[in-house]
Amino acid sequence: MRVVLDTNVLVSAALIAGGQEARILRAWRGGTFDLVVSPAILEEIGRVLTEARIRRRRWMTDDEVAMLLEGLAQESVLVLGGANIQVSRDPTDDKFLATAIEGRADYVVTGDRDLLDLGTYRGVRMIRPGPFAQMLARERREPSR
Repeated sequence: MRVVLDTNVLVSAALIAGGQEARILRAWRGGTFDLVVSPAILEEIGRVLTEARIRRRRWMTDDEVAMLLEGLAQESVLVLGGANIQVSRDPTDDKFLATAIEGRADYVVTGDRDLLDLGTYRGVRMIRPGPFAQMLARERREPSR
């Protein structure tokens, strides 16, 4: 399964160590799904995670954030994310859709209403972190056939 994580999911993972977003991040690190990213998404994640207001509140150290960003860049499926997609009410969200389409993702995991309201776009399902974390937990409990 291929997944795009919205910046808000990764920021929440950095702010709440035991939250569902952190569980999603651990599932990716454990190989449960393939993460699809683009340079624009990596840039946004790096910028937001190092903003002073986020930096003060996150549980991750600067070194852990640097390791996360390095891992995202090296261990994910990297696509250009340059497809000309203009679908979301918020044009800054289109990069997640472009990345998902180019990377043949199954899901965009997000808390962003502008993306969630799309439901599905070109076969890519928009899903909140909670239901996605529950789906991952169910898949781990069910034996493969």
